[in-house]
Amino acid sequence: MMSTFTIPTVSSYIEAEGIRFAYRKFGKETGIPLIFFIHFRGTMENWDPEMIGALAENRPIILFDNTGVGETSGETPTTISEMAKDAATFIKALGLEQVDILGFSIGGFVAQELVLQQPNLVRRIVLAGTAPQSGVNDARKDVHEAMTQGDRDANDALETFLFLFYSPTETSRAAGVSSLKRIFTQKKVESSLQVRDAQLQAIAQWGDRVHEQKYDWLQKVTQPVLVTNGVQDIMVPTENSYILVQHLPNAQLIIYPDSGHGHLFQYPELFAAHVKMFLDV
Repeated sequence: MMSTFTIPTVSSYIEAEGIRFAYRKFGKETGIPLIFFIHFRGTMENWDPEMIGALAENRPIILFDNTGVGETSGETPTTISEMAKDAATFIKALGLEQVDILGFSIGGFVAQELVLQQPNLVRRIVLAGTAPQSGVNDARKDVHEAMTQGDRDANDALETFLFLFYSPTETSRAAGVSSLKRIFTQKKVESSLQVRDAQLQAIAQWGDRVHEQKYDWLQKVTQPVLVTNGVQDIMVPTENSYILVQHLPNAQLIIYPDSGHGHLFQYPELFAAHVKMFLDV
């Protein structure tokens, strides 16, 4: 039976390069911090507390809102490169010399770029439901429409997340409902339409496949990487996870059954156990 964990609701703030970054640090006081990079339009409140709680048992956890997102000031940049620079600014402002990072969806794009920009800052990397630059994009119209719709009431939001993050099976949807109830009961800070539009522009640039892609730059990421996804991710096609492990020199892959983009929330305890094993080596 899952334990009940509540993510702290009170944010701390730190100023750096003209930005007032909002963050929450909790979990074990000593050890290498694990910093989380959230999905498209997400804020600190969009992590499943069961998964976060399991990981907080034996390491420091840092959740934060990057520039313009949630409680952090400024305007969200329109490139992944700028988002990564801002993330590095935040991490260094905390006085941290080495961190582990976990990037989910667009957060995985930012995590990859951060490692390339600041290779000495990052020890180990978890990439969940994400893709390399110029990866595979099926560009489904119904997925794009669901991602980009404006304000949603509670029922619409639930159905949208179930569609985008979970498989259309009874088991996956049931796990999704349980996770979303845990997420929705947290303090809620909505992302603005500026965040949505800036992130969409950054995603489009990241996914540009005009030129033949050989993924050579991934060879520069020498840190150990754990890549995870659901067996059928309709937001960031699962094929991208295979591309990552094929081209990253020190990567391993876990695919979760009966799941999609939200696999880490569908299997919060199992996912946390896999991440712990990977980080504790």
